[in-house]
Amino acid sequence: MLKTTADENPGTWPQRLATVMAAYRMTVHKTTRVTPNMAMLGREVMMPAALIARPPEEPYSTTVPFVSNLRDALRDAHRRVRDATKSSA
Repeated sequence: MLKTTADENPGTWPQRLATVMAAYRMTVHKTTRVTPNMAMLGREVMMPAALIARPPEEPYSTTVPFVSNLRDALRDAHRRVRDATKSSA
């Protein structure tokens, strides 16, 4: 990914690294079937456009504490990673 973005100007790769890594972390991986963001954070990271216009809240977000949502999301992401890696092993 980095080579492709900096192919015409190889000296610019340090400035492009953060953007390339953000794209990589948002990409669903073939083996795990989840993004690195979901596997590590238990959620997807919002794009800058989403920060301008905040996405609507889910109905349960006002009744369930943030910690419970995060715990459940991480457990689900890790379960999906385990299931996906077992089937590809």
